[in-house]
Amino acid sequence: MALVRGIGDKIDFKIVIPLVGLLIMSVLSIYSATKLPGQFFIFVKHILWILSGFIILAFFYFLPAQKLLRVSPFLYFLSLSLLVLVIFMGKKVSGSASWLQIGKFQFQPSEFAKLATILILANFLSRKNVRSDSPITLIVAGILTFIPLFLTILQPDLGTAVVFGAIFLGIMFWFEIPVFWLLLLVAPIFLIVASFFSLKVFILVSILITVLFLLMRKPFVLTLMIIAMNLIIGLASEHIYHKILKPHQQKRISSFLNPLSDPLGAGYNVIQSKIAIGSGGLVGKGFMKGTQTQLRFIPAQWTDFIFCVPAEEFGFIGSVIILLLYLILLWRVINLASTIRQKFASLVAIGIFSTWAFHIVVNIGMTLGLFPVIGIWLPFLSYGGSAMWINMAMVGLLLNFYANRRELS
Repeated sequence: MALVRGIGDKIDFKIVIPLVGLLIMSVLSIYSATKLPGQFFIFVKHILWILSGFIILAFFYFLPAQKLLRVSPFLYFLSLSLLVLVIFMGKKVSGSASWLQIGKFQFQPSEFAKLATILILANFLSRKNVRSDSPITLIVAGILTFIPLFLTILQPDLGTAVVFGAIFLGIMFWFEIPVFWLLLLVAPIFLIVASFFSLKVFILVSILITVLFLLMRKPFVLTLMIIAMNLIIGLASEHIYHKILKPHQQKRISSFLNPLSDPLGAGYNVIQSKIAIGSGGLVGKGFMKGTQTQLRFIPAQWTDFIFCVPAEEFGFIGSVIILLLYLILLWRVINLASTIRQKFASLVAIGIFSTWAFHIVVNIGMTLGLFPVIGIWLPFLSYGGSAMWINMAMVGLLLNFYANRRELS
């Protein structure tokens, strides 16, 4: 019993158990999705990514938090260098030159940049002279986030760029910056999104945001100016849509609003994914017996649309199990972030939570047709070495914080 308690004191099984469950589901799903001549190597590589990921997990598990704090600026500038390099030398995949290739090995620097951005924000915000109520804090943190975000947009990879925004908002909210400032940041985004739906939706969101700003009880002239600026940004979204977004990005938005407008093009994946998920029923069609998945109606279903594979083969019950595993994992990360008193570790934990939560909600929302297809992976389920390695590094950090929670308190 003493040995069991000792292991439980150093290893957080509330993180390890859902992690193992998700990896098992990932192995089953990708095996099923790639069991064809010429594709089985994808499954083999996925196994190698997972096994090597555990080595990375172990490295970050034993890495002292103080050393990580000291090297975070170096990791951040290294990630920026790689993002600049990929703009000029990147390999183009699905319309984005977001991959660096060295021989037969290729990786995605933007995945590394997500973790590096979390670390640099935590480093900056954990300093003693940094106050949550200072505008300088918001400006500096915003610049640190905007640089990798902007470099990612240049690839262009809008989906990954949006993740940096989610990381920033999650960390700044946890740092307890004024709600008014957060509202300033997110209000234009909601208005732009609302403008893509219809005039009625735009008016409804505009009224809601106006009420929220009025409830902040700021000077009336300032409130009026902010509301006017937000409305102008929302109304200018049509220009943004036609002049700034690439044609394939415009198609993703239009197909999200109406998938049937291009059923054989931009809306094809979403339509087929919804059919696959719906056809799974309560208990699914059985392992490797899914019609949509086995007949390959969904291209490259082992990547962004991986969720439709277990949803069709294991049905509603299998989908609920996956969601529960994610819920347990996210709940544990929040719990860990709230119990650690050291600011740096707590902010890193909440940055990891923000990354995973955003990916989970948006990716599954994409497969259900609730969100536009922006090309982001599902944590621990989707195929991809760069994402798997970074996710395992994040798990290693969380387990590290748990094992050293008394020293970090």
